[in-house]
Amino acid sequence: MKHHFVFAAVAATILLAGCGASDADPGAGGQSPRLLAATGRASTASVSTVNSTDSTFTTLSTMHVGQTAYFKVVGSKLPSTLALDVTDCAGMTTLSTGATEAHYRCTPGTTAGMKTVTVRDKSGGSTLYTNAVNVQAVNPPPITTALPMPTRGFNLGNSLEAIWGYSIPGQAVYTSAANAGFNAVRIPCAWASNADTSGNIDPTYMAKVKQAVDYSIAAGMYAVINVHWDGGWFDSNIGNSVDPTLDAKYRKIWSQIATAFAGYDNHLLFAAANEPSIDSPTKMNTLMSYYQSFVNTVRAAGGGNTNRWLMLPIQGDASWITALPSDPTSGRLGVEFHNYTPSLFTIIHTDQSWGNAIYFWGQSYHYSGNPSRNATWGEEGYNDAFYQQLQDQFVSKGVPVIIGEYQAAGTPGLTGADQTWNNASRLYWNKYLSESARAHGLSPFYWSTPNAPFAYDTGAITDAALVTALTGGVAPPPPNGAPYAVTGVTATAGTGQVTVSWTAVGGATSYQLYRTANSGSEAATPSVTGITGTTFTDTGLNAGTTYYYRVVAVNGSGASGFSTEAKATTSGTNPDPTKFHFETDTQSWTPSGSLITGVATSTAQHYAGQRSLAVNFAGTAAGSSSVTVNDAVVPPGATITFRVWIPAGSQITKIEPYIQDYNWNYVSNPVTSFTPAAWNTLTLTVPTTSITPVHRLGLSVTTGAAWTGTVYIDSINW
Repeated sequence: MKHHFVFAAVAATILLAGCGASDADPGAGGQSPRLLAATGRASTASVSTVNSTDSTFTTLSTMHVGQTAYFKVVGSKLPSTLALDVTDCAGMTTLSTGATEAHYRCTPGTTAGMKTVTVRDKSGGSTLYTNAVNVQAVNPPPITTALPMPTRGFNLGNSLEAIWGYSIPGQAVYTSAANAGFNAVRIPCAWASNADTSGNIDPTYMAKVKQAVDYSIAAGMYAVINVHWDGGWFDSNIGNSVDPTLDAKYRKIWSQIATAFAGYDNHLLFAAANEPSIDSPTKMNTLMSYYQSFVNTVRAAGGGNTNRWLMLPIQGDASWITALPSDPTSGRLGVEFHNYTPSLFTIIHTDQSWGNAIYFWGQSYHYSGNPSRNATWGEEGYNDAFYQQLQDQFVSKGVPVIIGEYQAAGTPGLTGADQTWNNASRLYWNKYLSESARAHGLSPFYWSTPNAPFAYDTGAITDAALVTALTGGVAPPPPNGAPYAVTGVTATAGTGQVTVSWTAVGGATSYQLYRTANSGSEAATPSVTGITGTTFTDTGLNAGTTYYYRVVAVNGSGASGFSTEAKATTSGTNPDPTKFHFETDTQSWTPSGSLITGVATSTAQHYAGQRSLAVNFAGTAAGSSSVTVNDAVVPPGATITFRVWIPAGSQITKIEPYIQDYNWNYVSNPVTSFTPAAWNTLTLTVPTTSITPVHRLGLSVTTGAAWTGTVYIDSINW
């Protein structure tokens, strides 16, 4: 997205870059002479790196529990009294010391994980270097999942994919990220910009990518490398059919990558592209043909590639994917999506011809002092619904999904209350999108760039509040004094009921409960208010139905941000298992036009189940009004069925089911003959040439005169 101009047995390498820098070399690591003097040492000794190696001290090596480990300390003016300490590494022995290099040996204990590394001068007691190193188990269990769950990932953005030039982060970034709670890193790569005219990748560039992968694995993280935008040579050239020249170039690039990384195990994942430009199902089919070339090429390279996890980045609608490429290795394909919704809040911070910049996002983070900048779409529910679609279409079928990029950056140039509310909204967006992804079984990777939120040279955290929000901590509450968001929400179903529980929030005086049968479709007003405890049992529910819940904490200042959704399915068989059954809520159906005063669920009439959608009319003259839902994933050629109850004595003269497809083509089926005081069945067949999901699915009602009454709609299905 956005091409990022403004703005992957393991042959793992363990390299430990220093923290801080000397005055002579700001990027070298170690502590400055002034700091050393302040701690009682007058020497100018410094340590730049500590490498884990084999016994020759020339080849980098991974540390394993219970196996002898060797270390090479590199620096300048190293004293003979230098000492190396590694947590839980027994029998530390100094093998040699010199002015620029020292060698050590020890044996890691019985516990795998990150261990602290310290280099000090025994004579003065000064610490010259601190960092951490990853120790692996001797025989770790086989990697059967694509990424650790829950995934907390970040991007090495604006580095190895930066075709305008790049700087390579030191190892300190990876160690700092791992210590902060991240367990995966996505490494965008610009291969074509670092290849000759024949498509041969520069060995120096390949070595830099390898180093980034090695740093990642050494810090205990999984790594993903991809073919990034890179001038758009691949992403921007997906047509209606396969281009043999482009396919050959694509195969050649991936053949070299797969060969170079054949010795790596499944701690390393490959992603086939970045954001391929897809605007139709035909182009999606072309993309899948290129991805078949990707799968074939990687698998043919052998080694660890035979069962490596391969991710397939997708643009366009997920419903256009009818099948993934065939793969000789079962269960090793996943998909990747990115999320910057709404872009006018997250990455576009100036007014556009098609919309104005948004400063405040999230229902409780709207700022009354500047309401024209509050988000009006793309908020919590919209994103939850998108993630639920990915969970239903892929994760539930055993296909992992990564959110390879997501980020909300602050709006520059704001001051005062605007800046305060915008910053709170930014942190809330990043927190909410992280937790929602994980709650839906997805693996999110924050789009991070130099100095945001890590300094690429020293690894220092530059935005502690953001790192906290991304790694499972809290985001700030709304600045009006409302409580922090509710956490720990669980839902447990029984017969006709669901019990929802959550963790108490300090300062909250009560809680509100939101409920829906479609993820993300919670109404703007809560279903239940005034709850004073931390448990609520929702009764009288439909059998065999999945219910989604959010909880909000409230005090005298206002409401908190939303909790992450929790869901549960009641026992029994659903008496109305249609797409839109209206058993819990209006399921995002909304009215338009002056004749309709509102919609609500109702027990007054029902075609199946217990409830239907009541559409209330109060027209003072003849006219037409509609009820609609957006983004329904209706297959081309499908027949949509509507059940409509029309009261006796109404002034209704026509009922018209309609769709506006992905390209806004309008299709309808007007009906002028129907039975009053009864359920009528109306149908609409989607043309086989339509591109879906439909922008709008609706039911238009026309009256011949003023009329007040209620029409009921139920059991919409296809």
